[in-house]
Order: sequence, then structure tokens, then C-alpha cells
Amino acid sequence: MKCALIPTLAIALFLGQAGWAQSVSIPTAPGSSPVYTYVEQMPVFPGGQQALLQTIGQTVAYPTEAMQQRLEGRVFVQFVVGATGAVQQTTVVKGVHPLLDSAAVLAVKALSAFSPGKQHGRAVPVAFTLPITFKLPPDVENILATRAGRAVPVALTTTDVRFPGGPQALAAYLSAAPYPKAARASQAEGRVYVRFRVEADGSLDFIKALVPPKPTKPKKSSEPAVAASAPATTTNPILVQAAEQYVAAMPAWQPALRKGIPSASSYTLPIDFYTTPPVATATPVYAYADTAPVFAGTSEEMPLPHVIGRATRYPVEALRSQLQGEVLVHVVIDELGQITEADIVQSAHPILDQEALRVVKAQKVMAPAMLQGKPVRTFITLPLTFSIVGNKQFQQSVYTR
Repeated sequence: MKCALIPTLAIALFLGQAGWAQSVSIPTAPGSSPVYTYVEQMPVFPGGQQALLQTIGQTVAYPTEAMQQRLEGRVFVQFVVGATGAVQQTTVVKGVHPLLDSAAVLAVKALSAFSPGKQHGRAVPVAFTLPITFKLPPDVENILATRAGRAVPVALTTTDVRFPGGPQALAAYLSAAPYPKAARASQAEGRVYVRFRVEADGSLDFIKALVPPKPTKPKKSSEPAVAASAPATTTNPILVQAAEQYVAAMPAWQPALRKGIPSASSYTLPIDFYTTPPVATATPVYAYADTAPVFAGTSEEMPLPHVIGRATRYPVEALRSQLQGEVLVHVVIDELGQITEADIVQSAHPILDQEALRVVKAQKVMAPAMLQGKPVRTFITLPLTFSIVGNKQFQQSVYTR
């Protein structure tokens, strides 16, 4: 069970004016550099502060014995980000109990390297203090029963669909799509988006390639620009058929669980075809990760579909013309939590498509997806449904990947 975290990073002994380097008395080897608490360029964790807190939240394990003793509290851990960026000299400056103190220290020691802090252009050690709060969850008895190997009701379990082998295996499968021999004569290339349903037993059904929207002349807009570096979509019938067959050949998935019950859910994947295999990228784009990107304004009570639905405005011209339909937007979020791609993969009408892109591009990502404790690039498919019932209009977003 992961512990709760304070939503801010406390910097130890930060008392000086901005721009002044402050040093702190931390034991160091003779002749080594002094340790600072504030420098011109502070250390940065990969993905930023939100990623740091998220990583700690994923790494900290609530000790079983501490849960049995109902121990709670806040542990303050001091550590030094060395000149190489590595985490060093981890120690508890204010503890709660040896069990919780030890768990907090282990989590901090497991952090990956930071970008080091710099003073006058030179990398220097910088000290931080990180508060980690342990709070017993409401279902503590179920967690203890699980750890003890006793049967626990599964009604609380809710998960999304999973490809066998995890996101890395799915990325490898997608990158290995064979180029169909029948397309060699035309030298056709491009991307085909395939939507399908993962049934409750993990089998795939309703496999269908999406018809890309017709290209339109872009209008001038004040909305933030988003790069589109993905391969161009294609309607080549040979590639479309090959993409559908490649998805159909996938092994069974792990179905989604809704309150412990296997449930069917929709999914959309891009299948790329090249006449010449592209150079492998060092930063793959995953369909999912251990934790999803965190969008601003979202919570358990206000998930992303609700946030997008509230921000969507039914275009006046669309209302006058009684335009309705579902728009699917393919979104890529990089390791820094930036939306780098946003493409319409299913069109309802250019007017509705434009509004869907506007609202998606306006979303702010507070933290990137995390895989094995590191920020990664991921893609998601956001559906926005525009419908008119009587004299009322509705905009709805249902997150189906």
C-alpha cells in the first residue's frame, strides 16, 4: 500500500534571498565541496516536482508491521543531490517510528538521478528535506488480509485493460507490424487507427479501422499550437485490411475490472506501415504505463471526461445545423507532461472536430505517465460526443483509451 504525500517539496533551511547561495552544515569528507540549500540553478528531478512526489508515492511501501500497530505520521527525510545528480547522504531529520522512518529512507534512496544544481555554472551538492506522510487507508484490514494470504473480496478492484507482458510488450508488438507484400507496388505508407473492444474474457471483437477526416485548410487560431509528428493517416485499402488483421492476431488481453468484475471496454491503437523501417526511437510512446498522466482539475470525484465535458462548448453553427456525432482525438503526452500531438482520428464534422481539438489542447498536464518509476511518453484516445436531444445540447467525453 502506498502512503499519502504532502503536495509540496520542502527545501531545507531555505532562508536566504533569491540569487544567494546558502550552505548548510552537513558532514562531508575532508576537502569535499560544501553542501548548499539554495543555488542559482536548483536540481530538477526527471519530470519535475510532481513526478518526484508521484515516484515517491509509488515507491514507498507501508510496512505490514506498522499497519498492524496502526502507526501513522510524517517523516522528514533529508538528502543531498550530489554534483553528479545522484541522491546521497539520506537521513531522517524528524522521525515517527523506526518502521516508518526506514520505509521513507528506502524510498528516497531509490530515486533516480536528478539534473544537478549549479552555482556560477558549476555543478554543486544541494540538500533537500522531503516530508513523507503515512496515513492508514480505510481498507487496512483487507490489505493486511491480502498480505497474510487470506481471501479478500475483490469488489474494490478497478483496473483498465492490459496487454499480456505489459506496455513494453505492446509497444514492441505495434512496432513490428509487417509491411504487406500487396502494397509494395504502390509504395503506400502511413498510419491506420484501429478501434476494437476487449471483451470480459479478454478476447478482441468489433475490430474496425477508423476513417480519417478529410484534410482541411487550417484556420488561424489563438489556441496553443501542438506539433503533429505522427505519420500521416492512410485510407489505402491494403494497409487498412492489414492493420485490422494485425490487431485481430493479438493474444487475449487482460480485461478491465469494474468493482472486481471483468468488463468489456473499447480501445484504439495506431498501426504504422513503412516501406523502409524507420530508425528506432530512444523514447517510445506507450499505450499505457504504471500510472496515467495527471491532468489539472481532475480527481476521483472529477475524472478527466467530466473536466473535458465541462470545458466543451457546443458550437452555435453546429446547433443551427443540428450537427451531432462522436469525435475521437489521439493525444500524445511526453515525459515533461506536455501535449505534443493532438490529431482527429474520427471526425463528426469539421466544426465539431475544431471544438474537440480546442478543448483537448487547452488541457494542462500536471504530471507525466510513470513507468517503473520513470516518466515516459504515452498516448490516449479521448472521445467527445456531441448530441442534441429536443431543445437541449449535450457534450460528453467518455474515456475509453
